[in-house]
Amino acid sequence: MPKDDDQSYHYNVMRRAIEAVDRLGPQATLDNIAREVGMSPAHFQRLFSQWAGVSPKRYQQYLTLGHAKTLLANRFTTLETAHATGLSGGGRLHDLFLRWEAMSPGDFARAGAGLTIYWGWFESPFGPALVMGTDKGICGIAFSAETTEAEAMEDMRARWPRAEFVEDPMRLRPWALAAFGVKADGPVPLYLIGAP
Repeated sequence: MPKDDDQSYHYNVMRRAIEAVDRLGPQATLDNIAREVGMSPAHFQRLFSQWAGVSPKRYQQYLTLGHAKTLLANRFTTLETAHATGLSGGGRLHDLFLRWEAMSPGDFARAGAGLTIYWGWFESPFGPALVMGTDKGICGIAFSAETTEAEAMEDMRARWPRAEFVEDPMRLRPWALAAFGVKADGPVPLYLIGAP
């Protein structure tokens, strides 16, 4: 089969796989999805990870997280949200949020209320970088090389709309320099939103 045909074939397999994940919801298993697209589970796992950049399970978690965030924003309790997303309980929802958002479902629902986030601008290999952090570590990095500094700041502040933001680049400087490749005295604590 020519390479272009392989790409087209694999694209269609991934399209069908994503449709299956959406249709089957949280109950979808690797075996079920692989069966839907006519592949062995091992081959499907490799192909999906290659195309999507994450495993089918991680992709499914991301979709579940999106649904959970919508429910929490609409004032569902964490237990109601866990059940509505097909999770077995509040502990599973908590673990899901910690993995992807570096915060608990309650912290997410509070939108940063009671949280102090320090920020400062630093030079990075990617141009000017806005670094934000709490007492726990870096919680966000935005780059303004392709946007304005104001747009980068607005995007980051929207993630925690009820937090208090304090400009304090000296507090963040050791972490920021280490994050951009300057030798650090120890590990850089990261509490970032996103996949591991």
